[in-house]
Amino acid sequence: MVTDGGGWTLVYSYTFTNYGNFKATSNAVTPQPNWPSKGNVPVSTTPPLSETDYAALEFELWKNIGGQEVIIKSNINHWIQCKEGTGSLVNWRTGSFTCTVIKAVASGCIDTVPSQLAIANYGPYFKRGSGLLTTYYLFEVFTTKNWPTHDPCGTNKDGHVKGVANPHGNIYIR
Repeated sequence: MVTDGGGWTLVYSYTFTNYGNFKATSNAVTPQPNWPSKGNVPVSTTPPLSETDYAALEFELWKNIGGQEVIIKSNINHWIQCKEGTGSLVNWRTGSFTCTVIKAVASGCIDTVPSQLAIANYGPYFKRGSGLLTTYYLFEVFTTKNWPTHDPCGTNKDGHVKGVANPHGNIYIR
């Protein structure tokens, strides 16, 4: 991927278990990487060959590639580029990130970005702040607990783009 000088590696491509009923507890991202949060969706350790080859590189290898910077792309939410502060996705550590929107996909909240990464047993999530309803991206890996928030306003609502054919997302690192 050539963004901000290039050097990005695709480590994760996912879709959803129930996009049509997005806020249902039966909706989750799938597959899941073999990261420490273990859900009930299939686990992948096979590198994705494209953005629609739903798979994930072995999680332990992510930090060997880089990871100080992350791009999260989705065709239902804004694309964001984030730089580690005290938080780290590849080292599985809650903390701060500095993020910017690099492509607006949804119709609103173009200047809203997450500032923190939180790690939970149901998956990692990027959020706007320390409040309860500030989730921007949640990589929910259970089909029995929550739902995979993709909210451009960072309010943990279903502000994602609806009616998209082949909804999916990707994580790139460098």
